Amino acid sequence: MTQHFLSVIDPPLEQKFLKAIVSYYFHENDKLGLGLSKSQISTVCRVLLCGSESDSDNPQTWQIQEETILDEYHKKEFAIMDYLHFVSLELRKQLGQYSTPIEIVRYIIKSVEYIPSKSILQKKLIDPACGSGAFLGEACRVYLNALKRADIPIFEWYPMIISAINGIDIDLKACFFARLNLAMLLAPPILEFVSRNTIAELKPLPVYCADTLHLLASRRKSIPLFYDRISIPLEDQFDFVVGNPPYYKIKNLEQNIKDTFTDSIYGHPNAYALFIHAGIEMLRTRGRLGFIVPRSMLSGLYFKNLRGFIERKTAIKEIVNISDRKNIFDGVLHGTMILSLKQGKQNNEKINISLMKTLEDIRDQHKAVVVDRNKVVQRLNGTTVWFVADSLDVYNILSKIIKGSPLLSGQEVNYRAKTGQIVWNRVKPLLSTQKEPDTLPLVWATDVGKFSFSFNRMGTARPCFLKSNAKTKQLIVKGPYILVQRITADEQPSRIVACIPEEFRKKERDGYFVENHLNIIQPVTESSTINLYFILGILNSEVVDFFFRAMNGNTQVSATELNLLPIPTGKYDDKIAEIVKEIQIVEETKKKELLTELNVLVAKAYSLNTNELCCIKRHLNERNYDNSGD
Repeated sequence: MTQHFLSVIDPPLEQKFLKAIVSYYFHENDKLGLGLSKSQISTVCRVLLCGSESDSDNPQTWQIQEETILDEYHKKEFAIMDYLHFVSLELRKQLGQYSTPIEIVRYIIKSVEYIPSKSILQKKLIDPACGSGAFLGEACRVYLNALKRADIPIFEWYPMIISAINGIDIDLKACFFARLNLAMLLAPPILEFVSRNTIAELKPLPVYCADTLHLLASRRKSIPLFYDRISIPLEDQFDFVVGNPPYYKIKNLEQNIKDTFTDSIYGHPNAYALFIHAGIEMLRTRGRLGFIVPRSMLSGLYFKNLRGFIERKTAIKEIVNISDRKNIFDGVLHGTMILSLKQGKQNNEKINISLMKTLEDIRDQHKAVVVDRNKVVQRLNGTTVWFVADSLDVYNILSKIIKGSPLLSGQEVNYRAKTGQIVWNRVKPLLSTQKEPDTLPLVWATDVGKFSFSFNRMGTARPCFLKSNAKTKQLIVKGPYILVQRITADEQPSRIVACIPEEFRKKERDGYFVENHLNIIQPVTESSTINLYFILGILNSEVVDFFFRAMNGNTQVSATELNLLPIPTGKYDDKIAEIVKEIQIVEETKKKELLTELNVLVAKAYSLNTNELCCIKRHLNERNYDNSGD
């Protein structure tokens, strides 16, 4: 890779940064009384900012001039300078780049037990998607404190630091800013080192511009890299792997990547899942990994192999569920969590589980619940699902629900959930706002409420008829079914919003279409003995809302997760079905009474006692959810 790092920054800004860092180093040099010349300092700064990819011979000598752009670095504890405001929103989304709040950075560094003690001085840490260097900067602070406590002379610090802390990023701008941040943080030990050695002995900061996934795959497969000047051993090399990996779906995965990560890939891979796999491969024996990742990996189908890989290779040490989706990462709507792992299996595993609502909770001391692994990692229908809750009482209730009832898709219940098959923008030419002889109704997610259905609720705002032809005919839905909204958020009163459009079905005897923001639940065979209205009552109950929130990590209510729901058959089926039918026809006041009766009866069906139902209600209320109805 021969492109000059600074060429990715606008030339006037390049000069400003260089002048600023030279000025900063000159003042540090003067303060330390080291006597380095302006020319020497300019050379040092170019080596630090440009790294191994650029030619730092014949450096320019910059006029020493204080620049306000780096005033932050004169503070006792400066903040990391982020580069993302130089990157377009479109590119940020493509690369899955998001700034990490310092509270989360510090929490993760601490969660992997990277603390200022002698024990870390001979150990190695890496951030495989380092961005502007937030994690590297915090790791350096910890390492510097460890050096001070060990009474190691300051002129020996720099070689130790660059052998202990490493960063990789695919983005040139990110690497530049990571180096800038580290150079500022490490100015005193760098200047002390240069004053006692030649500049030729000054090695660049260990921030490498490379594709971590390709780098790991290529080294394992002995495939030459196009950036052959960069050679970074990765596998089994690090005691700590930390960071905020990129979040985006990867299309057209290259064969060597598929081969390398085959044990964790299922369906459409996401970059962060591959980074978790890569991070585990980088760990030495009993090494620690700490990432912030989406909660979708808790139960999502596409992450079932990743969960299995993690369970085989590591011990899960900590999961911190961050319930505030909107105010932590700008523009990110999915839920996030901190995941801390330790390489190698352990006997009698325990997992620390925390629920944090805001960054304030992360700043404050908090109490984690210590849970047996088998209560967090539950096996359902041949795959594992991770449950995240904030008390042992909740885990005991979850275990009771799971152990006492068959699954929706199991042979005893024999129902199946599937996703509606109409993707509206793919059939746009076939849509119509008016019923025509060759069209059938198209049901949208907005038509479905909790125990209620209203066809064409949006009126002319959405076309609600679709042409039936040779291509669409096979997608027509007929027969008894439950419709369930596929996109719901934690903030909504209910995560599962379901109804039976019985009158609509009877009216539309030729069938109808269902768009893909809805799930369809139907009995597998017409001879099923399980009442459809009983299933609807279970789905819309507080118990299932409570259960689903503990297993689900995003806004998707997937058919896979619905199929994994325990259904308590054989106890109160008929009574629950009767209440549900009545709920759909009574006025609002009576409806609330029936919902209360339904929730009590469903709890009994799950063999939950009054105290356990009160715990469920309290748990839902504490999260500020109103479960009184639609």
